[in-house]
Amino acid sequence: MIPRSIRWVALLLALTIGSAVPTATLARQDASPTAAACNAPELPPGTPTPMEEMEGPPPAEATPAGEMAALEEGMPDAVGQADEVAEALEQATPQPAPAGTPADAATADEATAGAENIVACINVTDAEGLVALMTPAFLMAEFGITNPYDALVDFEVAPVTVESLGDARTHEDGRLSVDIVYSGLYTPYTMLHQRWYFVPEGEYLKLDQFEGQSLAGADVSVTAEMVDFAYILSQTTAPAGATIAVEAPNTGDYLHELVVLRLPAGATVEGVLAGEVPEEQIEFFGFAFAQPGQTGYLGLTGLEPGSYTLVCFVDVPEGIPHAMRGMVAEFTVE
Repeated sequence: MIPRSIRWVALLLALTIGSAVPTATLARQDASPTAAACNAPELPPGTPTPMEEMEGPPPAEATPAGEMAALEEGMPDAVGQADEVAEALEQATPQPAPAGTPADAATADEATAGAENIVACINVTDAEGLVALMTPAFLMAEFGITNPYDALVDFEVAPVTVESLGDARTHEDGRLSVDIVYSGLYTPYTMLHQRWYFVPEGEYLKLDQFEGQSLAGADVSVTAEMVDFAYILSQTTAPAGATIAVEAPNTGDYLHELVVLRLPAGATVEGVLAGEVPEEQIEFFGFAFAQPGQTGYLGLTGLEPGSYTLVCFVDVPEGIPHAMRGMVAEFTVE
């Protein structure tokens, strides 16, 4: 399987099994107000890519010989297409951007307003507006697609709360950036620190890239090194209710992710993969991912006492989920 984007896959996982996560919100005294409406351009006319075009030609065994010969003559090789998609995703993975220069007051206000506008689109569930504020580079990096209408298929997001906005910067390539800390995107327990990069386009700032950052000021910092195929944890416990900053450097040769779950008593990851564990009994708390040589970041807050499972579902190479190769670990909140 070659996913559109591992972040997208994990988001779908969150939407699928996240219903088991309690919906209580976490109060933030320093939360920043955001714009109330989504200000976005209209998407150009278009429709989602037909599923058969995205999946490629049917398998040979399901096609009569004569028709198969015509398909082979008229359609690109499916394996070649898969290789091209994989290469495109690899090339589209954003590289760390230069630090940039601190912005003047007016530019800082502009960058902050751009971030607040993205948050507004999320919070009023304006999916079309949100996608219209993404550059083609962002769509490719995050979804593995270039057609914005493909990003709208089954697109859902949860409201977020902005904890802080600051450190606005300008960059030599003309982009603006701002650091944002926000909670709630995947679950009420998830807190993320990211640097958002924007490309000015007319009256709009379009989201072009984001970089994860370590969550500053956390009560507990945990390093979860991702190797082929295991997690090496700097510690395996944390106090209940603490804010936990997780850094997940990928020192292996393959893409890896760190998905945080809580399984029902007696359940195993093997059982989850086999479909033996009811989805409504699996609690999802957040995820991070990283290409080889890069680092993923995740913040978790307000976790209750219990055992939490860290797991990697990536299945490259050979279609075998890394969890089945041993990439599973347990973390205890006491």
